[in-house]
Amino acid sequence: MSHTRTEWFSTFRYVVPADFENWMEKLAADGWNVDKIGQWSSIRMVFRKTEPKQYRYIFDIHTSTKRDYLETYRQFDWEFVGQMASCFIWRKEYTTVRPESFTDLESVEKRNRNVMNAVLVSFILFVVITIVMIAAALLSSSRMSSEETLQMILFIAFAGLFSTYLGWVVWKIFRNRER
Repeated sequence: MSHTRTEWFSTFRYVVPADFENWMEKLAADGWNVDKIGQWSSIRMVFRKTEPKQYRYIFDIHTSTKRDYLETYRQFDWEFVGQMASCFIWRKEYTTVRPESFTDLESVEKRNRNVMNAVLVSFILFVVITIVMIAAALLSSSRMSSEETLQMILFIAFAGLFSTYLGWVVWKIFRNRER
């Protein structure tokens, strides 16, 4: 029996912060825990088999100075698990009452708005890139070889698909902004 488990593209599957938190908490309850989250953990995350634990996970994007932000959570006994880009992952073990990091609906909505805005910037960037590439392809199509045309079509298709995915993520977070 393997004592590790690899999860691929978890943040791309659980795009709503509350869904990611719930997924991590269920894995911990089943005895699968992560030791450290790093920059590449959004692509590949390795869990190791432990005793089942009851953790409350928090997925957050900080907007204040890093030192103050980290100290605030630590003062309330949250364990810093790691960071993926600007996303900070915290956890706190508990036995009876599930702890909350965001004390009111306004705080939850603000966190989700921050996550949504971060994705929205990427969405807009990829839409612009797709439009520019389509314009470039139309303007230079007569001068391109068939291989260059195929490469351009593939790039436009990839950028368009990724733009669509990012648009879906923004929509999904927007619809779940109160969770």
